[in-house]
Amino acid sequence: MNNVSVIKPILNPSNRLKRVCGYARVSTIDEHQDTSYNTQISELEELIKSNPYYEFVGVFKDKKSGTNTKNREEFRAMIDLALLGEIDIIYTKSITRFARNLIDTISIIRKLKSHNVEVIFLKENLNTSDPTIEFLLAVLAVHAEEESKSISSNVKWSVKRKAQKGGNLTTQLYGYKIDGEKWSIVESEAKVVKMIFDMYIKGKTYKEIINKLFKLNIKTSAGKDRWHPGTIEQMLQNEKYAGHMALGKTTISNGKVIKTNKDELYENMILNHHSPIVSDDTFNKALNLRKQRRRKKSYTYIPEGMNSNPFYEFVYSKENERYLRFVVEKPKEKYIIPTLFCYNNQNKNRVMLTVKNLFLILNDAINELSKNSDNLHSIFSEFINDNIKSCKTLFDNDLENRVDILSNKASLTKSKKNILNYISRIKRFKESEDILEYRKIVSKVIINDKLDIDIKLSLNPLESLNLELLTSSITLRIGNGNKELNYRVLL
Repeated sequence: MNNVSVIKPILNPSNRLKRVCGYARVSTIDEHQDTSYNTQISELEELIKSNPYYEFVGVFKDKKSGTNTKNREEFRAMIDLALLGEIDIIYTKSITRFARNLIDTISIIRKLKSHNVEVIFLKENLNTSDPTIEFLLAVLAVHAEEESKSISSNVKWSVKRKAQKGGNLTTQLYGYKIDGEKWSIVESEAKVVKMIFDMYIKGKTYKEIINKLFKLNIKTSAGKDRWHPGTIEQMLQNEKYAGHMALGKTTISNGKVIKTNKDELYENMILNHHSPIVSDDTFNKALNLRKQRRRKKSYTYIPEGMNSNPFYEFVYSKENERYLRFVVEKPKEKYIIPTLFCYNNQNKNRVMLTVKNLFLILNDAINELSKNSDNLHSIFSEFINDNIKSCKTLFDNDLENRVDILSNKASLTKSKKNILNYISRIKRFKESEDILEYRKIVSKVIINDKLDIDIKLSLNPLESLNLELLTSSITLRIGNGNKELNYRVLL
């Protein structure tokens, strides 16, 4: 006869009910797992509702496969709410149902414990509030790390052995025809590869190379008319064009992609793996030139060391339905004008805003906002509290959109806890030429038309909710004359 362990309901002697939720997941979306999935949900709901000391929050559920928590929307919403104090206890069927990635599971459990949130695993009869749980987590962590190292080592060894024996690790590459283990140069494409390397070494930019390819009607491997700068950049760094094969450029460990450092990459390089299209000398010249150009690309208003564009997805044109791109314009090669611009789908109707004017608008708006800083706390609190209450009502009535509702509630609760720090940031703000300083306060700038702009504050990240805080105007130098631009600040 099987031994049956009965998990006793957690009693709560205080007046406040424990806010409790369940989490259900199946590892695949196969139809035959639907029964298990639905059973998990109904059992968790029944278990929680049967305890008079519990307030049933709901059952969060995911039906996507994966080795980590990425793309598991309801899981992330549940953890956010728990860390914000909206959930006290989480019930789930087993450790494997909570997360298949053991390292992520341990990390999340420890984070929840630090916020006094309990996780109860029904199958293993484990409760993370048990003092002995730390010992078990430590043992599991060591085991997971050793297992990961062993698997990684075995995979690297087998990959290297295969390549050394002439085995193929690439199935498709522009310039080559790859048939099983055999690499053959496609002469028509190889000429294009050589031309790209030659133009780059002679000082041509990615844009100039792309324009040349377009004029010559040279299409990409996917048959597109225009090449992407990222494609050109990858080609110039790809050692395969010099006939070599670098192993383990990226590895996956505990569900995360990790880039291999350069020293280790060279150790795992298989030289003369196949016929080259460009010489080692040409390849190394292109590689070194790229390093030099990256060091020279910096401007005073962009913090040094920033690899990504700090203006990315910050200014949006309603008319063109696109974000503005950053570029440095040089009229008559006499002036340098940092500018944001975009075109519509027909490559027409240019919407433009200079970085200088953007800074002037944002600086004026934040200064106007700070004049009313004494009243901001009550305004922010009332608006956020009202919308949190709305989320609670919607959660009970709108079953189809519960994930979005819970995510919105989590975002608003985070904002509520950040109100004092946010207002302090507004008070301390000083005029700046660093876009990152403005992005600490503003999440988005929306251009309605040339002389009308909305400024969305970052305290409330939900674009569907807006509260107008102030309306003002500023006179700017636009084109050849001064013009008055109107703006609104929205929470």
